[in-house]
Amino acid sequence: MNDNECYLTEIYSAIQGEGLLVGARQIFIRFNICDLRCAWCDTPESLVKTRYCSVEVDAGKREFESILNPIDIQHISSYISRLNPALHHSISFTGGEPLIQYQAFNKLITAIRSVTDIPLFLETGGHKPDALNKVINHFDFISMDFKLPSSAKAGNYFVEHKEFFICALDFNKNLTIKIVVTSDTDMNELADSIEMVKNVSGKYENKPVIFLQPVSNINGIFPPKPEEILVMQTKLLDIYPNIRTIPQVHKLIGQR
Repeated sequence: MNDNECYLTEIYSAIQGEGLLVGARQIFIRFNICDLRCAWCDTPESLVKTRYCSVEVDAGKREFESILNPIDIQHISSYISRLNPALHHSISFTGGEPLIQYQAFNKLITAIRSVTDIPLFLETGGHKPDALNKVINHFDFISMDFKLPSSAKAGNYFVEHKEFFICALDFNKNLTIKIVVTSDTDMNELADSIEMVKNVSGKYENKPVIFLQPVSNINGIFPPKPEEILVMQTKLLDIYPNIRTIPQVHKLIGQR
C-alpha cells in the first residue's frame, strides 16, 4: 500500500443516516481495514483488505461494477464524477477506519477536487489523533465515535479519544461525537465520557454536539429500552447540554 492507491470497499450515493447531517445526500467512499472489532459492527466486509471494491455506476440506481483493489487514486475522480457530485451535500470518508490509510489522503483529495468542491466529511473511530493531525485541514466536518468499553467491547480508548477531539477543536473544525449505546452500556462509563467532553470543550467557543445512537439490533446486541434512553439522556443533560438522540435513520428507510 502506498500513497498513490487506496483499498476501498465501495463508492456509492446514499442518504446520511447518522448525526449532524442526517438526511443529507452524500457520496460515500468506504475504506477497507479497521483495527477495531466493535461488537455492533455492521460493515464486517470493511474490516480487512478486500479483493474488489464495488463502485456505483449511476447515483442511487444501485448498479455496481467491481474494481480490483488497490485502486489507483487518479481513477477515483472519474468514479466520483459520474455520481453527479452537484446532487450531493458532501463526500463522506468512512470505513472501516479511513485514517489507517491517511498517507494517501493528500493525493486522493487533490484528485477529488479536480471534479468537485463540495464539502468533505470524515467518519472515524476517533482513536487515531496523530493521523488526524496530519490530514485535518482537508475536512469540513468530522464525526468521531466515542467507543465505550461496556458497549463496543473493543478496548478502552478514553485517552485516544480525548487527544482526538482536542485536535479537532484546536483546528476549530465542525466536530460531532457519536456514542453508540446498547443494553450493556455502563452508565458510569457514559457519564465519564460526557464529563470528559465537557471539561475539554469548556475553553472552546465551537462546542461539539454529542449524539447518542441506540444500537440497531445486530449480532445479538440490543438497544436500551425506550424508557432507559430517556433516563440516560436526562442524566447526561445535567452534565452537558448539547446531547441529541438519533437512531440509524438510513436503516429505517432501507438505505445502505
